[in-house]
Amino acid sequence: MQTIIMTVGTSLLTNPDRDLAVKRPWLGEKNISDRTLALEWMSKIDIELISAETNTLWRLDVSADDEIILLHSDTPSGLECAEVLQAFFEENLSQKNVKLRQIPGINYDLDESGSTLDRMALLLKELIAQAKGNVTLAATGGFKAQSMIMALVGNVCEVPVCYVHEQYKTLIYLPFLSKTAQPTSVIRQANLPESGVQRSKVINVQDDSQGHHRPKVWKKVEKMLLDIPWVDYVRFDKNAFNAPKNGVKSATRQTPDGRHVFWIQLHESDEKRIAVSVETTGHTPEHQQQAAEELRERLGRLL
Repeated sequence: MQTIIMTVGTSLLTNPDRDLAVKRPWLGEKNISDRTLALEWMSKIDIELISAETNTLWRLDVSADDEIILLHSDTPSGLECAEVLQAFFEENLSQKNVKLRQIPGINYDLDESGSTLDRMALLLKELIAQAKGNVTLAATGGFKAQSMIMALVGNVCEVPVCYVHEQYKTLIYLPFLSKTAQPTSVIRQANLPESGVQRSKVINVQDDSQGHHRPKVWKKVEKMLLDIPWVDYVRFDKNAFNAPKNGVKSATRQTPDGRHVFWIQLHESDEKRIAVSVETTGHTPEHQQQAAEELRERLGRLL
């Protein structure tokens, strides 16, 4: 089990939907109002296009029992967006444990931002201390000051902080700063058995005859996978295009002997992309969660 603490903004309310054929019914309005109509529209749209928060949660590939805490601003629109997202996560994504928390006094009045951001930092530290399982801070939603507070608290508590890069649509993990102010990488390493396969035989990705062209980042990802001792076998798999672009997703199958498999899709352009299955040595649910976290964090710091 893991806990995702996520800031919530108002992109659900205000996104302009320039590239959507079916635009959100409340477009141009000051509030969403009809929750039933909102959930109906959300259920028909690609999850990455609904809002910053849905795009981030989809890329984190959470399980039904994971704890999700939505931090919303002290504004009517912030609360409304958080409530609609909570209903969507519960009804459409089958999440069982979604909670709302108001950030004390956080609103858009710049004259009050100093003291309220102090209280946000204290709230985050409290939530991290009380959280179940590993904690990830997701800072895509909300306004910039909230993201900065998340980054600072995550650095102090050595908790991963991620966000979706707006241009590249990639889940990015922020670096930690050591006491000497040097960037450092703190990866939550999975406790899986080591693979007995020779590392030279782990990667089995065919060339362009299989209908894919490798993006530039593939060489870095290939080395990353070889350096992970519990990665057992990597091959091209067209089903892995179901993973988020430049992201990781648990596969819908296991190996014949019950080991967990993950999909990775790397996308530079429609002409340069690749999708691979990554077979692991893990069998248990704990192995699956730990492996997913390590793969996402390594990839998110590499891209």
